[in-house]
Amino acid sequence: MRSADVYPSRYLKAEELESDVTATIEKVVLETLESKDRGKQEKPVVYFRELEKGLVVNKTNWATIAKQHGDESDDWIGKQIVLFDDPNVSFGGKLVGGIRARAPRIKAGTAPAKPTPA
Repeated sequence: MRSADVYPSRYLKAEELESDVTATIEKVVLETLESKDRGKQEKPVVYFRELEKGLVVNKTNWATIAKQHGDESDDWIGKQIVLFDDPNVSFGGKLVGGIRARAPRIKAGTAPAKPTPA
């Protein structure tokens, strides 16, 4: 039994990624999240066609996606990113691990895949 089984979350966690996942962005929304030390805050959450749970997007992942698809999140719909578990993510000065995003790798000699219309 894993903690994700006992305490399910609406949001994707790093330990739920068993390998790199290529995912197509379905929507980006602001949701109010509550933390013990920071109270309620609005955070961007990206939802994907291939995944049930959304990804709460921090500044690093936002910058990575924006570099690939532009800073306007409405333009991300239908575009793909790769999500992976990065053990080197730090928070509060400690290595805690977390989810990172990157562009899909293009195989040599192939054209980039065209995203399907939303």
